Amino acid sequence: FLGAAVSYLAAIPDVKLHGMWTLESIACLIGVIFVSSAFSGVYLWSGEVAPTSHRGLVYGVSSGAGRVGSFLGPFITLNLTAWVSREVPLIGWAVLMLLSLVCSFLLVETGDKDIAATGADVVNRRRDGYHYRL
Repeated sequence: FLGAAVSYLAAIPDVKLHGMWTLESIACLIGVIFVSSAFSGVYLWSGEVAPTSHRGLVYGVSSGAGRVGSFLGPFITLNLTAWVSREVPLIGWAVLMLLSLVCSFLLVETGDKDIAATGADVVNRRRDGYHYRL
């Protein structure tokens, strides 16, 4: 998440590179790589948190949210730049990435635990106490 935020902030200066390439296009391409890898990590992690009986629903909701975000991102950015400076969407995406970075520290540690098979296993795990990686 931090890599995506930094690359979106690096895209703000209007620097012309070779040919049609600008610093904005290069930094945004690098930001997309970081966002894609972060999505893959969160997508895989969500399967460890959900019990086996609910895992298909969790993966479906996660995939659907990713598809909605992949539509809304360019739609909002292209429509927003018609009214405001081109820096505003880039700063907005960088702030979202930094917020995601902070929220990622609240994820539950699943490294030493068995994967829950039923909803009752999740309830028992919560009663025994989830611990966060802060």
